[in-house]
Amino acid sequence: MRYSNGRIRNLSRKILEKCKEDGALELLVQDSLAINEIADTIEKYFSIEDEVYEIVINDLDKRTKKLIPGSMEWEIVFNKKYEEEISKRLMG
Repeated sequence: MRYSNGRIRNLSRKILEKCKEDGALELLVQDSLAINEIADTIEKYFSIEDEVYEIVINDLDKRTKKLIPGSMEWEIVFNKKYEEEISKRLMG
């Protein structure tokens, strides 16, 4: 995981505070429940990102035409595949 649970909860608390301050939402539950939901969403997103990264790297490794990691062509193919995979998971 990229960030500790404490860091994610702190970020979640700041997100909630900013949304309330801006009048973007009005809660019908306790702040702690909203913070938990925000933190869970952030953790799920990071998990999806990690999964997609592994899928794309494995896909690039299996290609018959080997690309040099870090090359412009590799970056272009990686970014295209990454965006396709992340879109499938987030929109689907």
